[in-house]
Amino acid sequence: MTDAKKAYDQISEFISNDNEKSLLLRGIADTEKHQVLLKALNKHGNLKGIILLIHTARDGMKNFFRWAELFKVKVPKKYGEAMKLSNLTLYFDNLTTKSYSGKYDNYEFDFMIIWPIQSVTKNEDEIQMIKELTKRQKTKKIIYLTIKEPWYNPDAFAEFADRVVQLDCEDDNPKEYKRILDVYKDDMDRHRRM
Repeated sequence: MTDAKKAYDQISEFISNDNEKSLLLRGIADTEKHQVLLKALNKHGNLKGIILLIHTARDGMKNFFRWAELFKVKVPKKYGEAMKLSNLTLYFDNLTTKSYSGKYDNYEFDFMIIWPIQSVTKNEDEIQMIKELTKRQKTKKIIYLTIKEPWYNPDAFAEFADRVVQLDCEDDNPKEYKRILDVYKDDMDRHRRM
């Protein structure tokens, strides 16, 4: 079984599990994580969800789909407008992590994707705010989605996520996996020498 298939199965189990609310989807296979997540959500039928963009400009809506290599997806003109993607109805908004905002506390979406969490992985106050936001939500499933690992470490989110799924594609694409780790090692070595 491929790494992507294993991750897909675990995400599908999470979506079906009534006892789990939050998922950390992590690993260095950025494109595959986005694709597998959207595929698993789509498989579960007509779901309605919101993607909360952390520290991004309005082009974050397009960037989310670029990471999934879905370049021709037409995103809404502004936050709060619905868009269809196969079986999914998606909304976008920005998430302010500097102060409390109960904007979506009374909404009940099928899922909420908080993306990209790498921008808050080094700030304990922002991590705490997201943790508290998760507790308050009536939304059924909260998904923390990473990009740019291993440069950014999302371990703090693993401490309060009900499930952690790691997708590195080490078996699916070992050359790309090794290439990313080599680039990371070189980058870290370069920073140490400075």
